[in-house]
Amino acid sequence: MPSKPNSGSLVREVSRLFVRSQRAQTSCVDGASNVQCHVLTELLRVDGITQQALAERLSLDKAWISRAVDSLVGDGVVSKVPHDLDKRSVQLSLTPLGRVRAEKLEQALNTHAAQVFDSIPAEKHAQIMDSLAILFEALNKHTVEVTSE
Repeated sequence: MPSKPNSGSLVREVSRLFVRSQRAQTSCVDGASNVQCHVLTELLRVDGITQQALAERLSLDKAWISRAVDSLVGDGVVSKVPHDLDKRSVQLSLTPLGRVRAEKLEQALNTHAAQVFDSIPAEKHAQIMDSLAILFEALNKHTVEVTSE
């Protein structure tokens, strides 16, 4: 990273380091792969999504999603059924076991994020929270604009 980063490179570097740190954290949760972890946490947010929509939402290759989903189905944590309206697509849902596993993963990731946050001096917490809320809104707006094109 350059000695004096611009806003774009700083956001990218923070994101890259955080994602790398989260991936290291998930590698020890139930032995799931990173893609499987993405699938589980996304299904926790939008259960009942089609496999195609999941691949688009995660911006991951359909083959990677398919392998991850098939493995999770084999583990009994995801159910895969034909879509009600479009029989060519499948709908994915967490099983009760899958919900427990996804919630356990979500808790581990949230705990990790809280530990990172706690390493920031307490007097900076409000400033960081305000900045994160602004960044969240900007990213959410940009994501909506990109996906609606």
